[in-house]
Amino acid sequence: MKCSLLMIVAIFLPLGACADAGESMTEATISQEIPEDVQELLRGSVKNQVFVKGGGFQMGDFGTYITKKSFNEGSFDYKYVDKDHPDAMWLPWLRPDFDLKKQTSEPVHKVTLSSYSIGKYEVTFSEYDVYTRSEGKATLAEHKIGKQSRRPKNPAHMMTWENARNYCLWLGKHTGLSFDLPTEAQWEYAARSRGRDVAYGTDSGMPQKGTNINSSLGVKKVGSYPPNPLGLYDMSGNAKEWVLDWFDPDYYKVSPENNPKGPKQGEKRVVRSAKVVLKRLHEKPKADPDTAKEFGFKGHAYVGFRCAVNEEKPVTLK
Repeated sequence: MKCSLLMIVAIFLPLGACADAGESMTEATISQEIPEDVQELLRGSVKNQVFVKGGGFQMGDFGTYITKKSFNEGSFDYKYVDKDHPDAMWLPWLRPDFDLKKQTSEPVHKVTLSSYSIGKYEVTFSEYDVYTRSEGKATLAEHKIGKQSRRPKNPAHMMTWENARNYCLWLGKHTGLSFDLPTEAQWEYAARSRGRDVAYGTDSGMPQKGTNINSSLGVKKVGSYPPNPLGLYDMSGNAKEWVLDWFDPDYYKVSPENNPKGPKQGEKRVVRSAKVVLKRLHEKPKADPDTAKEFGFKGHAYVGFRCAVNEEKPVTLK
């Protein structure tokens, strides 16, 4: 990291995600003819969108500086320092992908994004259940997932990519807004509070187990820990999250600068939010048939999602 932990905490003031006074808005229209529980869900989904002003940032694993002494001690309890520290050494935040045997969050590359909005919280089971009831779709059975894991305010996980995206598109259909899954670049830009040089999407930019990040495996109620400075919860920890892009381990080498949306095709989709927000995970859009047969669900364990809105103005209700 380019500055010490204390310096990071000192400069991490709230960014203010609301629109400036007098700024024009994009209005959602919600029909009064649809069921009340659906209307309530739609209103909440719009209200919980956090506006992200566009801009440029350096996407990817920018690395950090630690002391050579702490590295040589081999405990992973590194001491983070400024690059000008006399005992400083640079180290990437991430190790090579276990399956691919390479670092897929390199090279660092410039990305410039248009303004957009993104959900303050991960989509919850209670929200997803309103959607499935409304559309006559199957729900995720509690006895298959576990009562503790499937609490209403927990992030809806065990999701396939298709189910996650269809939910976001359904929000768009009923609000008139361009809801979708966020792109990988949109997700990282927001997790890093508009591209700051931080590796964790927490209030301080660093992890403190039990204080600003999960201290155990599994999922917790959304919003259990403080948000990042942009006002987004659970960008590090809780459920991992689907994004729009196909996965290509070498995509960062060819990514366009302006509003990248990933490769045109692939076998797996990108999953983000593995505590270190720079890490690129990847899963098949559909679950393995044997997994679905054995456990009774078609999605991936602990993979959920949040939705974004591709409007360059803040969104509001009409």
